[in-house]
Parts: sequence; C-alpha cells; structure tokens
Amino acid sequence: MTIWDKIYQAYKHGGEEYATLKKGLIPEFLEFIQNNKFERKNVLDIGCGNGKYLVYLKSLDFKTSGIDSSSTAVEMTKESLNDDSSIQCVDMYSYEIPSSQYDLVISIAAIHHGLKKQVRDIIKRIYEALLPGGRCFITMPDNGSAHWTIRNEHKEIEPGTRVPLSGPEKDLPHSSFTKEELEEMFSNFKNIKLKLLEERGRWIIIGEK
Repeated sequence: MTIWDKIYQAYKHGGEEYATLKKGLIPEFLEFIQNNKFERKNVLDIGCGNGKYLVYLKSLDFKTSGIDSSSTAVEMTKESLNDDSSIQCVDMYSYEIPSSQYDLVISIAAIHHGLKKQVRDIIKRIYEALLPGGRCFITMPDNGSAHWTIRNEHKEIEPGTRVPLSGPEKDLPHSSFTKEELEEMFSNFKNIKLKLLEERGRWIIIGEK
C-alpha cells in the first residue's frame, strides 16, 4: 500500500480530509479552462486523486483519463465518473504516457512527490504526450517558500528536495523549484506562463506544444 493509498483509505473510513481532498478546484484552473479552446477535448490527469478535476472536465464534454498511485483514489474517481474513462493505478514516474494523444494534460499538487530527476523526466513525457497545440496545466511548490520550514519537520536529501520526518506523508520526497529551474524544465514548451501564488507557496505552469 502506497503512502497516498493509506491517506485515501483513512479518508474513506471517516478520517481527515487531507491536503487537496478538502479543497475545491483552484480558481486559476477554472479561469484557464474558460479562456482556452480544446479541439479534441482529450485530457489526462496525472495524480488524479478522487477525480474532482476530471468530473468537472467531463461536464464540459472532455474525454477523461487519469492515473494515480492509490488504488483507493482510482476507485473513487471511477465511481465519480461512472463511465468508461481510462483510470489506472500506476506509478506516475514509470508509467509510459501515450505519445501525441492529448490536447490537455493536467497535474495539480502531484508530480513534485519525487526526486528532481523524476520530475524532469515526467515533464518531458508530458510534452511528448501532447498533440501539437495541446496545453499543460501543472502546479508545483516554490523552493523559496517558507511552507516547509514553518509547517514540517523534514530533512533535505538533495537541493530543493525534502522528506517529512512525521505526518501522513512521512518519508515521501517533495521537490520544490525556483523560477529558473522551471523555465529550464519547460523550455521545450511554447507560450510558457509562470505564476507564483505566494500565499500558497505554489507555482502554476502553463505551456503549449
């Protein structure tokens, strides 16, 4: 059982609404969807959690696909969508994302849960997964945020990658990034937009293939 599966199992049995479980859709994502057109309307959500973003996109007639490391989260997403969407329980860092398949790939508070090399590799695969003109919407932590030093006892295992020493995400790597790192990582994309949500210590990254 993965760390996130333990979190979702606890939630299903009356436990804490942890992390993104207790939040609605972020307003920046809603604005992004409303201000862009997607011809194919084929979306992949990496780290789909309980599927709330996919449910919203399904209501806009998107064909929905998602992956998550928690089998419990995958079942929750399948129940919420109640259709033939491809929702798979896999490790996002080793999953072979189909190439040139999607005109939208999203990942909200998910792909940073690994080492920086793993994050860089998955961003390359996100680019390959997009159709020409397709877009990504991704959020990742800011390396300059006080989030970690204030809220978590942790150890740094590489520059910008920290591991909590207690709590639900104990021993799970969390990578955070500077603006310069993000610009380098997303350099293959066109029309890159980086927005720092300082109060949340998060970057929003939007790019186009």
